[in-house]
Amino acid sequence: MSTTIDIKTKWYEANLSTARESRKNWYETSKDPVKAPDTHWYEANMKKHRDTKNKWYEANLKQAVTTVRATRKKWYEANQQQANNSVPWYEANMQSTPHAEIKKKWYQANLELARASQAKWYEANLDNTPTEKHWFEFSDEKHSETKKKWYEANLEQARSSQKSKKWYEANIAVNPHMDIKTKWYQANLVQARTKRIKKKWFEANTEATREGHAKWYEANQNPAASLTAKPWYEANMVKHLDTKKKWYEANLEAARESQKKWYDANK
Repeated sequence: MSTTIDIKTKWYEANLSTARESRKNWYETSKDPVKAPDTHWYEANMKKHRDTKNKWYEANLKQAVTTVRATRKKWYEANQQQANNSVPWYEANMQSTPHAEIKKKWYQANLELARASQAKWYEANLDNTPTEKHWFEFSDEKHSETKKKWYEANLEQARSSQKSKKWYEANIAVNPHMDIKTKWYQANLVQARTKRIKKKWFEANTEATREGHAKWYEANQNPAASLTAKPWYEANMVKHLDTKKKWYEANLEAARESQKKWYDANK
């Protein structure tokens, strides 16, 4: 019974000679170069696409132009209707106010009078009559000669009111919180002085303290001598032993009397 491998082997052998004859060697592949096509790869399908697009434009152009022209107005007629129906900005809120009618009548009554009293802007400088004064001196005529400058108006009054007071007491009466501030200064004066004394003391003793203390990186170069000859765990043993010894002596007789001898225990 033939297997799949046997079938594949026979198929390869039957087609091997045909495949070799139909294929060229690698060193003979470039003898007949391939001719480049007239159109690029990215333009291969553009001709058909352009034809379809042009046909679509031609079929819909007339309809699109007719629709746009019917729905759109000319640019110079777009805001014409709105401008005809719009209210000026200075009359926009006139209709909403309750006094609109009164204001409108007042404007109409005073319009002619206001126009007559006001010169037109383009006729303002037509009067070139020479004068004795310059333009910057005309404002002096509007004020009386007795009127003083702003920094001289209240000078005499200010001087008379401040003559009795010294300059460093001028604002004491004006300040409404002066009494509270004075009490606060008096209450905190002692504390402030104490802080200042402490600060001076620290500054005076800083140098002496630094000279007397060894630097941290030199602390272990000279090991400190032991305060006592005894180890730390025997430092307080003397006092403890004395107390214990006295306690034993005081209770020894009482303990001996209360306890029986071992050889009398079972009598």
